[in-house]
Amino acid sequence: MAKIKIQKAFDELHNGGGILYPFRNGYEKLAVLLETVPSDAWRYDESVLGGLVLYLLKQGQAIRAKSYLRARDLQFEKTYRFEFLELMVALHLGERVSEKKLTTWRRLERKLPLQDTLLLGLYYNVLMAMFVRVGNLEEARNAGQQSISCFREEGHSYLEHFIHIHLADIDVVEGRLRRALRGLTAAERCLSQSGLSYGNEIEVIEVIKLAVAYERGEFVKVRNSSTRLRESLLKGDSWSELFFQLTRICVLSTYFLDGLRAAQHELELFQADYVRRHAGRATTIDVLSAMIWRLEWNPNEAAQHLEILDGVDMHSAIGGFLLAEQRVLLHHEEPMINDSPRGKIVSDLQTAQSQRGQTRRNALERSLWNAFKEGQIAPFLENRDAFLGMASQITSISGLRRHPIMLRLVNKILKSVNQSYVIPETLRKIGFNRRQYRVVAALQAGATNKQIARQLGTTESTVKYHLTSIYKMIHVTKRYDLIEFMYKNKIFINY
Repeated sequence: MAKIKIQKAFDELHNGGGILYPFRNGYEKLAVLLETVPSDAWRYDESVLGGLVLYLLKQGQAIRAKSYLRARDLQFEKTYRFEFLELMVALHLGERVSEKKLTTWRRLERKLPLQDTLLLGLYYNVLMAMFVRVGNLEEARNAGQQSISCFREEGHSYLEHFIHIHLADIDVVEGRLRRALRGLTAAERCLSQSGLSYGNEIEVIEVIKLAVAYERGEFVKVRNSSTRLRESLLKGDSWSELFFQLTRICVLSTYFLDGLRAAQHELELFQADYVRRHAGRATTIDVLSAMIWRLEWNPNEAAQHLEILDGVDMHSAIGGFLLAEQRVLLHHEEPMINDSPRGKIVSDLQTAQSQRGQTRRNALERSLWNAFKEGQIAPFLENRDAFLGMASQITSISGLRRHPIMLRLVNKILKSVNQSYVIPETLRKIGFNRRQYRVVAALQAGATNKQIARQLGTTESTVKYHLTSIYKMIHVTKRYDLIEFMYKNKIFINY
């Protein structure tokens, strides 16, 4: 009787799609079959191995899934299905994508049966994510559209909803926020039509919605969801790019709202969770750390973080873009050329930070007009020093003043930029204002009065005036004593 039950389980798995069984019949039925077949069946049956690997991926156990694929004593002849499983595991682990691997995965398309549109759809889905990982967003979009076409032919709206999420994530990276929201609406519609739910599908959609909210300056909403969504991605089905997107928006939202200490604590939590899930350190998170130190007017600390990353491959498009931006700002390289909406804003802000006079003003005006189209605010906080000393000049631009809606956005941006300079509690109790804190922060990083004046968009005499006021507030008379006071009170310690 037991043998008959086992044989029926094997037959149902093979006839129900083999490694595609969970996509055709659901993970709950797959779990029953895996419980029925012998515990070592994965060693001699490729379909059982495939079902086991996919089930583990769905449960957020990508490292364990990979260990099964690497087992030495597999007793079956590997087919294209095995290569597909390796590709799926690589997606969930967030592994480095080399040109050699990418070439191998592209060749896999030739081995896949053309009549199996479900498998082809899954293949294009994973390949899309890999193109995103290497920063090739155009090819990623093409692969995504091919995947949607396959899933629609199969009538598999559940799998289609994931593609809309991937494409919406790309839109956020490029700053196409309106299109991202339309994509998320399509994802929700597909998920509802499918009537399926295996875990954290709603939370995955929410991550991209919050990414749009972050870009539009809704930092409180992002920060308040950080812990819940991080835990959801850790325990459920997700991919590394989604984790990096959540890391970026949560860490930076926390920094702009609560300052350095809180942001570094958030970084540590995300790094620890990434290591737990992916068994390796996330270089994208290291770039975020460098970015925060640059925003803290500590270019030396930021540069040290970036030096560690020299020659290290980024595992995400977000990491690659952030790294390029930091190198431009820290090493005064030429601004990046990027024709995406967000890329244009960032490029103009980088120009503004390196220029003076009318050139700087024109660059800021261009960035504001580009931001107006999508309601972008976050890029201005990420490059906030471009605005130092320019608030009054920007709001007086006649072209902006003739457009009340545009001017409201500009004022909202300027207000957000000003509030993003979070004064540490110790200094706030003493009575420091934001301008005084900026002076001290630049001073502890080794800047001269002239350099501080340039950073703040003011004169050296104004910097000296601020320093005199600060000396009186903390009862010191020398620059050295001021720096010692800051370190004694752990204002600028690297936590």
